[in-house]
Amino acid sequence: MLLEHLPPTPVVTSTPSTPPETNPAPCFDVSAAPHTKIPHPALPDTYDGDQAEGERFLQSCVTYIQLSGEAFAFDALKISWVLSYMKLGHASTYAL
Repeated sequence: MLLEHLPPTPVVTSTPSTPPETNPAPCFDVSAAPHTKIPHPALPDTYDGDQAEGERFLQSCVTYIQLSGEAFAFDALKISWVLSYMKLGHASTYAL
């Protein structure tokens, strides 16, 4: 099942968070960096149901979800997002 391969949804607690521990200064000055935006991971290719490509498709989906942080707060959102890339061939039958 697809959900078994996806990372768990983080649990939100109502307890106040503790302040982060102080880390030593970085080895380089990050304020001198040309930009501070974190790069986005590559989107998965559209999946057509080819069994030979299934593991690669699944891994690219898992990687994207893990690197996207809080963008996928609910399992239903993860499932809908993955299904949106199953548009061709036999895969489209299951994505409807």
